[in-house]
Amino acid sequence: MVTRVLGGIYVSSIKPINEKVDLRSKYNIEHILSVIPGPIDPLYTEHYKHKQIDIEDSETANIVKWFPETNRFIEEALFGCTGDDDESSDKQTKHKGSVLVHCAQGASRSVTVVAAYLMFKYKLNFSQALHAVKRKISEAEPNPGFVEQLELYGKMGCVIDTSSDAWKNFVTDLSLQKDPSGHDLREITLHKSYDKGIEHNQSQQETGPASSVSRQNPQIRCKRCRQVVALGSQIDTHTKPDTDSKQAHFVKTAPNSRRVVSTQEAANICSHYFLKEPLNWMRPELEGKGELEGKFSCPKCQCKIGGYSWRGSRCSCGKWMVPAIHLQSAKVDYMGPNIIE
Repeated sequence: MVTRVLGGIYVSSIKPINEKVDLRSKYNIEHILSVIPGPIDPLYTEHYKHKQIDIEDSETANIVKWFPETNRFIEEALFGCTGDDDESSDKQTKHKGSVLVHCAQGASRSVTVVAAYLMFKYKLNFSQALHAVKRKISEAEPNPGFVEQLELYGKMGCVIDTSSDAWKNFVTDLSLQKDPSGHDLREITLHKSYDKGIEHNQSQQETGPASSVSRQNPQIRCKRCRQVVALGSQIDTHTKPDTDSKQAHFVKTAPNSRRVVSTQEAANICSHYFLKEPLNWMRPELEGKGELEGKFSCPKCQCKIGGYSWRGSRCSCGKWMVPAIHLQSAKVDYMGPNIIE
């Protein structure tokens, strides 16, 4: 069954495709967006304007990354332009064409993509966009993972900002759901460019009086040799968990048991500086050994100054940090306003 959701936007399962329905003559559909893996009948891939998103209906599938592409395709189908053209579709209200968005059941993946477009195009929030689909398709129900991604998409203003904390946290959480060991997260992070902030500020690598360090550009230096190993802007600042949070206490259990041996309140002061991203000087350690956990040595004097754990670890304040790439405050000096008290 092919259902019209709004204007020229239609949603269906794979059934009409398998039954070779003439979508052009019956619904005036020229564009087809298949949100499903596997082969699609050449009748539709060759004789219609067709796009396929190869994705499973899984809670750990990253569908939000496809929204810019699916939005452009739907926009072109409805208005004859992508929204970037001189004749912007923002000035148009009536749909000129029609598009079918389908998946296997017509309830999760296709609904997610259409909801994302309604949020992007008509400035709806997630609840409003889903309601717009469900009033026509009662069984419309994106899986919980897709719901979270649609809500994230709304919080980001319907723009995929890969540099934002919200996006980085999403990618981290999704990766650890797929692989709790942290191996996938390691691969994802190391395939991205390293933060080269230190290298881009060569003059700051030279040791000098603390008074030369500005409030806007603090430095972290090795206590032993005074080498600059990070800048203040590269620190992932975090808030100490609330006292009623589970993270506000460290609970020790008996070996191979859930029996609580002791409970200790988390510290008020953080004992480590956690970094937003790996720094370029860390590359030999992170790439060379291929370990999920390890230690960092100062690039100049080789003194142990920090460590990492791709599966994450807890700060002394109790906050769980993932991935945990850190410098030990006892081994380095922060030359600027204090940020860990």
